[in-house]
Amino acid sequence: MMNVECGKMNKGKTLRVEANSASKSLFVIIANPVSGTKSAPALAQRVKRLLEGAGQQAELRLTKWPGDALALAAEAVSKGAAVVTGCGGDGTLQEIATALDGAPAALGLLPQGRCNDFARALGFSKKETPETLARVLLQKRPRRVDLGALGSRRFLTVATLGFDSEVSRFVETHRMWLKGTPAYLYGVVRVLLNFKAPLVRLAGDFGRYESRCLLAATGNTPCYGGAMRITPGAKLDDGIFQICAVREVSSLTVLRIMPRVMAGTHISHPAVTLLTSRTVQVETPERPVWICADGESLGQTPCKLEIHPGALQVLAP
Repeated sequence: MMNVECGKMNKGKTLRVEANSASKSLFVIIANPVSGTKSAPALAQRVKRLLEGAGQQAELRLTKWPGDALALAAEAVSKGAAVVTGCGGDGTLQEIATALDGAPAALGLLPQGRCNDFARALGFSKKETPETLARVLLQKRPRRVDLGALGSRRFLTVATLGFDSEVSRFVETHRMWLKGTPAYLYGVVRVLLNFKAPLVRLAGDFGRYESRCLLAATGNTPCYGGAMRITPGAKLDDGIFQICAVREVSSLTVLRIMPRVMAGTHISHPAVTLLTSRTVQVETPERPVWICADGESLGQTPCKLEIHPGALQVLAP
């Protein structure tokens, strides 16, 4: 291990970072300029300078359109990047993670999205400074976590269908000044007005489940929508999904249950069924419905959700 100094702090002080190795590594930062408060480029540039001040090679790439982070991450892997860092929200990280599935490069995080549920699951706080974020990257202490998969798409947090996927698509397609959980709760109220519960059939290690459902959420992490603990027992590194299926209930009951989701205590409600499985076959025989994860639309039913155990290396506190 070695100590290096990087970046000027207030009052002329320098940041001391304990680096994992004296050798120079390539760090590629991929920033989404429209994520969250649109401050991602400034944070990415600051962290880039800190990495360079620590004697590392760092490159910054800004995404230009949906899918660009995936292409840029694949390019970074081909160039031999040791760490590919996403500066943005869960959707940006999802694209990068897709390129890193099974790759030798590790995923770094500079959380700058509406919700940052993946970062929260890894132990990042809302108060991380550029210096603390750079320190996590420089220490290069990778942790292996699972990735969810729907065909060629990957997801990090919770794959949803039914009411919650429609809320996710509402938030995804409507630009709002609200961020995180407030944006999600606003979407809940708007979608609830016209929502019709689909008939859902699930099959997995648990056997079969069929019901007309408010929602069915397949969790690799506990939270979505900014700390909404829909699958509170889900773990990033156990090789298994936790599925929360909620039978059709009245609109008034939905509004009563929502506060309990924040604490994860909704699981005791009689309409809630918890299941676990390594794969989930999903059918909605009456009509196709959208599957959403990490604030992005993955595809439509019928489909199969799978878990890739330990497929992703991440750098976390």
